[in-house]
Amino acid sequence: MDGTIGVVGLGYIGLPLALCLCEKGYRVVGVDIDEDKVNELCRGRTTVSETLNGETLESILQRHLSSGRFIPTTHISVAAWEGRAYIVTVGVPVTKEGTLNEAPLLIAMEQLGKVLKPSDLVLVRSTVVPGMMEDKIIPRLREASQMTPGVDFHVAYAAERVAEGRALHEFQTLDVVLAGLTPQCAAKAADLLSHLTAGTIHVTDLRTAQLTKVIENVQRDVNIALAHQIKEIAEHHGVDVYELIRLANTHPRVRLLEPGIGVGGYCIPSAYAYLAASLPAGRTLPLLKLARGINETAPARTVERLAKQLIAVGKSLDECTIAILGLGMKDGSNDVRHSPALACAEHLLQRGAVVRAFDPTVPMQFPFQVSTLESCLYGADGVIVAAWQQAFEEFDLARALRMCRQPAVIVDLKHRLRRSLASDPSQREGELAWASRGVDR
Repeated sequence: MDGTIGVVGLGYIGLPLALCLCEKGYRVVGVDIDEDKVNELCRGRTTVSETLNGETLESILQRHLSSGRFIPTTHISVAAWEGRAYIVTVGVPVTKEGTLNEAPLLIAMEQLGKVLKPSDLVLVRSTVVPGMMEDKIIPRLREASQMTPGVDFHVAYAAERVAEGRALHEFQTLDVVLAGLTPQCAAKAADLLSHLTAGTIHVTDLRTAQLTKVIENVQRDVNIALAHQIKEIAEHHGVDVYELIRLANTHPRVRLLEPGIGVGGYCIPSAYAYLAASLPAGRTLPLLKLARGINETAPARTVERLAKQLIAVGKSLDECTIAILGLGMKDGSNDVRHSPALACAEHLLQRGAVVRAFDPTVPMQFPFQVSTLESCLYGADGVIVAAWQQAFEEFDLARALRMCRQPAVIVDLKHRLRRSLASDPSQREGELAWASRGVDR
């Protein structure tokens, strides 16, 4: 497949997408306003952690830099020199207070509009507030380009649905929900996406397409909140919440999720804010708001659980050192945006604990972060298994845990650490107090 495509935004979504397009034979001009990020990409370096068929994203990046298929730049005009299609992945961040920052995406639209040529395609893959395409994005393109969208150039929307950490694979396999400003716009975008994904392309109208992605995310938020509520019920009755959920899921119409230490990342925590912003003032979404509140407070409940278990072994949290394993927003991810692991660290610090955290996939950037597993666990009174990284399997975890101040309390809600230690006969019974699986014993 020949041709040049501009990808606007080179983060955890945009960079894998750009490299997937390179893998399909396109020449890609990747655009990002972050000069430091672009300079690192030009050197063949990135902190985005992905693999495809055993090859790391960084290796794929270096390969396509060398071949000339991938060109990172801070200037969107570079993409316009020979490209006729632009895919936009710039996000709409949501603050801790729930306010939306639409400026980065709208500024990108204005800059893109200034370089558009007749018959170009603009395909927005960002998750947006439903209605933002019609109310803000398309008008911004019209104003900046001085052309008529849907007549002089094509505009379409198809939000990404990939999971960070699996984006290189899922961009090429998942179904896509697509909408165009006109049928011709949709056909143009569908043709492009058909060369990227083997999944089905479902064509609908603009508002439905925008809502679909947000509803997918908020469904996860509500289901995870339900899992956390079930966990509280299980604890009250002294039963294993994971065994309870496993048994309930043997019913063919039940699909309960498992609770953890919280919900992180860019998409799921933002879904309620996007939906709320799309409704008139005074309209409320009480179920979704409640679910968001339950999930936001999960890290605090995790810390409280740890504190109670420490008391049970004769220790006080404000006199303890707590180790956190994994800082990513979920297992297998080094994205720390809205990470529940970081929220746990904040709550621990507020309650007077000393915090040390180790994640071999996350660049050093936090004052409590340490560079080795040994320095994280040495003298620790408690351990929170927050985000499991595959790299943890390469360490002698049993030996490292013996460096804790015994008895050490372990919060390992999904038994990821415990499973890793199960086959190690050197881990003596009674050295660790497991505060996990939803049962206080």
